Amino acid sequence: MPANLKLRPRMQRLLSPAVAQAELIGIGAWLAVLLTDCAMIFDLPRVLFTLGLFATYWVHRRVPEYFVWRTLGVVYMLLLSAGFAYIIQANPHLQVFALPLAVTLVLSSALLFIVAQDFLVSAVLVWLVMWPTIQADLYMGVDIYLFIFCASSVAIGFVLNFSCLKNLRSVLLVESEFRELAQTDYLTSILNRRAFMESFAKLIAAGESGYFIMLDIDSFKLKNDQFGHDVGDKILCAMAMCLRNTHGSHSVGRIGGEEFGVLLLGDDPAVAADYAMGLLQAIRESVAPPHHYTCSAGMARFGAQADMSTVLKCADSNLYRAKHNGKDCVYLDGDSVGVSVG
Repeated sequence: MPANLKLRPRMQRLLSPAVAQAELIGIGAWLAVLLTDCAMIFDLPRVLFTLGLFATYWVHRRVPEYFVWRTLGVVYMLLLSAGFAYIIQANPHLQVFALPLAVTLVLSSALLFIVAQDFLVSAVLVWLVMWPTIQADLYMGVDIYLFIFCASSVAIGFVLNFSCLKNLRSVLLVESEFRELAQTDYLTSILNRRAFMESFAKLIAAGESGYFIMLDIDSFKLKNDQFGHDVGDKILCAMAMCLRNTHGSHSVGRIGGEEFGVLLLGDDPAVAADYAMGLLQAIRESVAPPHHYTCSAGMARFGAQADMSTVLKCADSNLYRAKHNGKDCVYLDGDSVGVSVG
């Protein structure tokens, strides 16, 4: 997925409070204008505009869908502009304020959108709605300045919107890269111990059940001593590749030097055993002789509100049994779940 698409939810969460505050200011300005003419406050169009603004604000604060959230921002600006335009048309002596109001609406909305195209759509709609309310004869002979105000307000707003969004994306991209580095094992590019354990804790807290598999490369120190650390690194990377390519896991990670962890969801022990045996077979075939290697595994069940430390100890105990009963095998509840294949 492109980086910008990944950032959209984050940008939406960051900007939502500011957008809500700006919308409240707009609603406040609308109510202040209404209160200057209390005799017409219950005029049906004004009531409908007021209800529409409050409804849009309320939904906009709560809607999680990205495209709906974007659309509501445009809808809000359209309603606010249409409301002010209605009041100006109903009170011709207010036409003198139409031009500065249109410029204010366009510029103030520049920071309310997380896509520049949305701002442009909103700015065009604001000017289309407000233009009929502008007293053209007041600018007779200098009407070119009307178009200059219109074009410059949109241009300035676009530059503000584009620059702020560009800077925000840059900051979030750097933050995302640092977060990924903090969660990723530098050699194998899978989750490190901390990130893997956090993933495990979230599953337990969410009430999920499944199996934790602890894997340890057999005789890894001997391979390192015999062939060198470059071969050892090659084996670790090959192991990580097997974990990534074996389908069915929820998450995988490197939890120690040559120790790895896998989380599986589901309560069927046969499915978990098949996954583990398939993984061990893939590991046997992942590196050609003379650097080929095998792996031993210990499995443990977990469920809602399980004690993660207890689960880890259980898996470690089963791994110990696998190591001391021929290696290259999987143990669950103290028993082998498959026959070693040499």
